[in-house]
Amino acid sequence: MDEVQSALVDPAIIALCRARLAHQPVEGFLLGRGAKAAKIMFVGEAPGAHEIEEGKPFAGQAGQVMNTYLERLNLTREQVYITSAVRSRPYKDKEIVRSSGKKIFSRSNRSPTKAEVLAHAPLLDEEIRWVKPQIIAPMGNTALHRLIGNHETVTSMHGKLMEGPIQQAAQMDHPEAGYRFSEEIYKIFPLFHPAAVMYNRKLSRLIESDLDTLAGILSNKP
Repeated sequence: MDEVQSALVDPAIIALCRARLAHQPVEGFLLGRGAKAAKIMFVGEAPGAHEIEEGKPFAGQAGQVMNTYLERLNLTREQVYITSAVRSRPYKDKEIVRSSGKKIFSRSNRSPTKAEVLAHAPLLDEEIRWVKPQIIAPMGNTALHRLIGNHETVTSMHGKLMEGPIQQAAQMDHPEAGYRFSEEIYKIFPLFHPAAVMYNRKLSRLIESDLDTLAGILSNKP
């Protein structure tokens, strides 16, 4: 399969999405990476500091867990497509006062707001049109809600294959128009976000079971 290069992204869509969050507490901009016509597209939440620094989705500790997902599926990053609902790193600044009285600012990751997710919706829509994945795997609630709305959670839907329309930006030039559902039908397989297991090791067996189910689906096995 051919790797999708950033040159294939419409520069106008990139400029539009970046402009929408130009005055918000976000930094950097990261495109999805992987194979065109990939069987599966993984959709995360947003890049963190490591991702922005390295210029690729899922780096650092979460990236190591993501690699174990792929190993369980017997796939490589070159065989899948990995992207996220938001392409810039959402952050929050925290003032820390040291014992010496010196003030420093610490910048940490945060979850994107619904408005930030909607601002970058046209880019994810475009990627889905390019890649035409057989299965879209939203990882975490932010990605799941971006695709199907807020009526379900990963906790209730993980490891289950769904089929139906997905949310798309209603009007590219008018984010206030919100979402509309696609005419096309997609297969959706929700997974826990790789960062989730870092905070709750008890999820490990559930995640392994979900990945085994997904591997069976990808192999056309019952």
